[in-house]
Amino acid sequence: MMTFDLFHAPAQDGLYALSINESPPLLFASRGAALSYAVKLATQRQQQGLDYAINIEGGDGRWRLFEGWRLCA
Repeated sequence: MMTFDLFHAPAQDGLYALSINESPPLLFASRGAALSYAVKLATQRQQQGLDYAINIEGGDGRWRLFEGWRLCA
């Protein structure tokens, strides 16, 4: 299973971090750009019959599973 972790707050440099399988994060100019990238990769995995999870950190520090992308795909 591939996991995507999107952090709520930007890093000190103002970029938003997306970690894939707990690897060093990729950095994006916006949270939306990071989420779009995660959705793109998740869609590819789904088409290959592979599992994934997109986890998004909320402003309260809690992590939630993101499933709303299916409405847009």
